[in-house]
Amino acid sequence: MYLSDRDLRWAIDCGILIVDPAPKSIDSTSIDLHLDVIEQAKVWNIGSYNRDRKAAGDPPSELRIGKFEYKNFAPRYLVPPPEDDKQLVFRRGNEIIIRPQGFLLWQTKEVVGTPEEGANLICFIDGKSTRARTGLLVHLTAPTIHASWSGQVTLEIANLGPFSFVLQEGDVIAQITVAQVSSIPEQNMKAAGSVTYHQRSVSAKE
Repeated sequence: MYLSDRDLRWAIDCGILIVDPAPKSIDSTSIDLHLDVIEQAKVWNIGSYNRDRKAAGDPPSELRIGKFEYKNFAPRYLVPPPEDDKQLVFRRGNEIIIRPQGFLLWQTKEVVGTPEEGANLICFIDGKSTRARTGLLVHLTAPTIHASWSGQVTLEIANLGPFSFVLQEGDVIAQITVAQVSSIPEQNMKAAGSVTYHQRSVSAKE
């Protein structure tokens, strides 16, 4: 069962749904999420990665998805977008420009989720449909915020359209819907060893 606007407000007021800072408005069944400070925008430093691959005698750009550990990998190769307008993603003052085929990570300003104990809600993150029609793809996969998890959500942002997108801190970038689960899970996300539990940066190091 998905929560309506009145149920969303009630859940936040009761503390069984975490949205911090609290939303200024709530749609009929969703809550908007905003981009965090520009310093949390990150891109992959493929040049550094390829230098390490070459030094190890390995083919460039290949990444063994089934074996890499994000929490160790991300702090090493995630860097701020350069101030170089020849790149697919670059910083221009207080803006991030994403050209077609560009990709970056940025997190939500809001901490969202549910309490560590007694959680009976799960959240789903989606992009905004009007933005998607321009080719802006937000949060490529894993839309579920599981019961008992909370943190700032890292968003995978890609430009599949013909425009160069301009993003700034505070822009509405995604939304959450919330559903009730049939019972409180036996195991919470902290006990399950979630890498991103309580994350406060896109590299999951905090």
